Parts: sequence; C-alpha cells; structure tokens
Amino acid sequence: MSNDQQQQSYLQTIATMRQERSQRERLNQLENIQVDYREAVRERDAAAARGDLDEFELRDTDCERLEADWRHLNPQRPPQADPRMVEFVKRRAPFVERHGQAAIQAMDMAHRYVTTPRNPNATPASIRNGQSGMGLQPNTPQYFEAMDNLLTMYSKDYGLRYDPEELLLTPNEAARISGVSANQYNDALRQVAAQGRLGADKK
Repeated sequence: MSNDQQQQSYLQTIATMRQERSQRERLNQLENIQVDYREAVRERDAAAARGDLDEFELRDTDCERLEADWRHLNPQRPPQADPRMVEFVKRRAPFVERHGQAAIQAMDMAHRYVTTPRNPNATPASIRNGQSGMGLQPNTPQYFEAMDNLLTMYSKDYGLRYDPEELLLTPNEAARISGVSANQYNDALRQVAAQGRLGADKK
C-alpha cells in the first residue's frame, strides 16, 4: 500500500470514528433528555395537584425546553416514498422530461381524482371541484391503471402528450433486449457509471 493510500485509509478511519462518536453522544443526549423530561413532568404534575402555580409554570417551562431540545436532536423526517410510486414516476420520465412542471401538475391532478373518495350523489360540478373521485387506494394495481387511463384521456386537454407505452425500460427489460443476463447488464451499467460516462451525451 502506498503512502497516499495509507494516508487516505487513516483519514477514512478517523472520519468513521468521529461519526460513531457523534452518534453515541447524540444518543446519550436523547436518553438524558428523556430522563429529565420524565422528572420535569412528574414535578409539574405534583405542583398542579398541590395548587402551586409558580412551581407548575417553572416546571412546565422546563418541559417545553426539553421538548424543543428533543426536536432539535431528533427532527421529524418526512415519510419515505413508496417504492412502487417511485418506480411508476421514474418509468414515465419521457412524459416529465417533455412537459416539465406541467406533466407533474397533470400527474398530481390525476392522483387527487383517483384517491378522492367516491360520492354517489356527485354532480359534474362537484367532481370538477374535487368533491368526488374514484376512491382508489394509492400504489395498488388499480390505482396505477387508473392513473395511466386518466393521463392518456385528459393530458391533451392541457396541451400535453401522454403515451402509456412510452416508458423507460427497466434494467431487466434492457438486459433482455440486449441479449445478456440481468447481472451482466447491471454490472456493465455500474462500470459505465463509475467511469462517469452515464448520461455524458446529455446536454
């Protein structure tokens, strides 16, 4: 191993150790906040039971500070997108690339209509106002079929062209067309990406 490689390996080891130490410290802080919070709540509730308003407000302020500390160290993460939805949108990249934000808005409108509960007493006006839809569960085969059908039928009303057959190939489909196994195709794709040649012809 060359000196440069040894130096790089050493620096990576230090970075990993620092990250692990930071994670341990964060977990310890969260644990301490939980202990302090339980104690502050107990003291606040005891003060409320005694009718000691000053002590109650003091301990409640402690609770609020600890809640803020908890949120700072443990921020709420947005829910992860369903992989079926990610795949649906990714395969329709030609539509999105062609029409940009207008395509995304069309997909969003279709999604709202497909997932809005069905109203048996709906009128055309109430449907236009979003008060009735198809009532389908997102990320089901019926949902994706309805999305394709709506985009096919109504995209032209917004000056867009949607073709449900115009899809990006999956790696397995591309491998089958190329006449190689999926593993061979994916290995070659990784090599091209590692060389920085993937999408190099895009402007």
